[in-house]
Amino acid sequence: MKVIITLGPTQEPIDDVRYITNASSGRMGAALAEEGLRRGHKVTIVSGPVSIRLPKKAAVYRVRTAAEMTDRTISLLRGYDVLVSAAAIADYTPAKKAAGKIKSGGKLGIRLKRTRKLVKEARGGYPHLFIVGFKAEHGVGRKRLVESAKKLLAESKLDLVVANDLKGGIFGSAATQAYMIDGKSIKPTGRVSKRQAARKIWSAIMEGLTASGLTAP
Repeated sequence: MKVIITLGPTQEPIDDVRYITNASSGRMGAALAEEGLRRGHKVTIVSGPVSIRLPKKAAVYRVRTAAEMTDRTISLLRGYDVLVSAAAIADYTPAKKAAGKIKSGGKLGIRLKRTRKLVKEARGGYPHLFIVGFKAEHGVGRKRLVESAKKLLAESKLDLVVANDLKGGIFGSAATQAYMIDGKSIKPTGRVSKRQAARKIWSAIMEGLTASGLTAP
């Protein structure tokens, strides 16, 4: 089976030396890639700027911005069976990048624009692709977290959503705590290592593929 996994943050340039980003380490995506390889799948990684070591047996494409992440992933999707969109792609990017370095001091305003949604574009172009989305919230509680994940699942026509609350220190941590949500069930991972979570997520992917009638070697 051929799988694309996105991971890490994106960097959205304000000028030639500054950018907007987030604290994603890419560890969850890397753990998912390692587990996919362990199960015998062909894995391609599209990675934002990360400092972690990525699996040697995976094909790796490195990108910086949200637009680059979306463009590269969409360009690779033909012939793939599964997309795991684990990257923390920025929701907003500066409408215009300043040349050079903005002078320090004084008032500064930055106009932002929304970035494109990778999973929506992937679903629009590949209706039979099995797509796993990730939904992160902060301090919202289980009920609202699950509701937010279900909304993403329905609006983007995804097959599985992995949702977690970043208030628990998930970004950059070796551990995670998430809910795996599809159209029929809500399964908690519990507080586990990201390697253990990757195994649980992959089991949910395989169950989803079987339920969809798709063959998965």
